[in-house]
Amino acid sequence: MWAPPRCFEEFRTRAATDIDGVCREVAESIEQALGTEISLPEDLRIVLSPEPIYIPPRALVRGGYDPVSRTIILSNGLWCRKTLVHEMLHAVSYFTRVPQLLEVFRRETDFVEGLTEFLTGYVLYSAYRECYQRWLSREYIVCSISYERFVRLFGALAHVYVSIRDLVRLYIYDPGRDWFREYEEFLRRYGLEDFLLNKPREMRRVPSSMLLEDIASKALRQRFGEERVSEFIELLYEAPLDVVLDYSTMLR
Repeated sequence: MWAPPRCFEEFRTRAATDIDGVCREVAESIEQALGTEISLPEDLRIVLSPEPIYIPPRALVRGGYDPVSRTIILSNGLWCRKTLVHEMLHAVSYFTRVPQLLEVFRRETDFVEGLTEFLTGYVLYSAYRECYQRWLSREYIVCSISYERFVRLFGALAHVYVSIRDLVRLYIYDPGRDWFREYEEFLRRYGLEDFLLNKPREMRRVPSSMLLEDIASKALRQRFGEERVSEFIELLYEAPLDVVLDYSTMLR
């Protein structure tokens, strides 16, 4: 449905008069939910577009983040708190702050967007429970989940194998840490093959999100057996959305 809930108008009205205050509130919620400090670009700009944003030929988008100009743009009538959380996460991600990883983002968009939206859901679950419920229900398009297929992948992983904390460490930019060492440690800890940077030659055309599914299944089979793999696959493809994205039952 296009008709938004009442809280949508209340939040947007407050943002129209105090966007800086709203952004501070959302940034604090992200830090509390993810259990880590975030480093927003000092010159971050928030632009409230007076018109809906279209990507040719006819895709309508709720918002976006430009890492070059360090600008979050919000599409008139189509964005809400969920959108702002998602775009602010992009602004504090390794994948927009480290030049080499920006190239990875451009090449592996589904993976990065899926992880961003997964963490968006976790922030909503932790700080804005009504928004989380509307995100899951998909009753209102402005509040609903994006990149669902790829968010389900991270939800399934976090239920059976990978902790949310380790996904946060792989995503949230920390100027004092070397992401490439973090990534190597992540692969070692979970017994995973490289699915993001140096793919096997025969798999280079396979999106990282699909490759991660296969690699995770292999690691689960080796460490826990076929039953755990079946649990993972069932969560990924068959479980209701409110089950696979129930953050209360995930590994923290």
